[in-house]
Amino acid sequence: MWVVVPVKRFVNAKTRLASLMSESERESLAQVMLNDVLLAISSSLLVSGVLIVSNEVRARYAVERLGGLFLEEEEAGLSASVEQAGKWLVKHGQRGMLIIPGDVPLVSSSEIDEIIKSHRGDKALTIAPDAAKDGTNALCVSPIQLIKFSFGKASFAKHIASAEQLNLAPTVVNLSGLALDIDNPLDLQILLSFDNETETLAYLADSGIARKVLPRRNRSAGKVGIGAASRLI
Repeated sequence: MWVVVPVKRFVNAKTRLASLMSESERESLAQVMLNDVLLAISSSLLVSGVLIVSNEVRARYAVERLGGLFLEEEEAGLSASVEQAGKWLVKHGQRGMLIIPGDVPLVSSSEIDEIIKSHRGDKALTIAPDAAKDGTNALCVSPIQLIKFSFGKASFAKHIASAEQLNLAPTVVNLSGLALDIDNPLDLQILLSFDNETETLAYLADSGIARKVLPRRNRSAGKVGIGAASRLI
């Protein structure tokens, strides 16, 4: 199974974190989160390849370092990018694809393999929602052009409805790592409650951003490390 990762330009990423982080910090956050996602994908046993669709040159370097491919984005928008990647994969003989965003830094290779294992049949849709059951944090489809992609607000319900219109029973997989996508300050607080060995958590600790995110009453005078940050929530 090929994995598609649509990536925004880093300079446009995570604007809802502007109250806590500078533009350069948000760009760095987007980079390290993508690195964590790509590492999980490259470590997955059931992944055949990875394709990033983007106009971000740093994303190109990141995926090509791991032996993946880069597709220049033709039209802005997440759904349009995924559709473009799907057409490219169909042209190159692929029947199914798994879409994962670049801002789920806690995703693991075992979770990616679990989604692929759960995806059965020549005509199937498998979906992993976010924690609120509003967004789509992973979507596996076969054939690739099975449904019209509807990423954005309420995308989980829209993708479920699209499958049901085809008389398909979609498979829903709830996975803790994939459930957390980072968009706002609360997401960062939740992320810092974990003690995973990720580049993202290391960056938040080493840059001092963790101290700005953590509730003031829980801050300590000592240096905040990855594990220490998780204990301060």
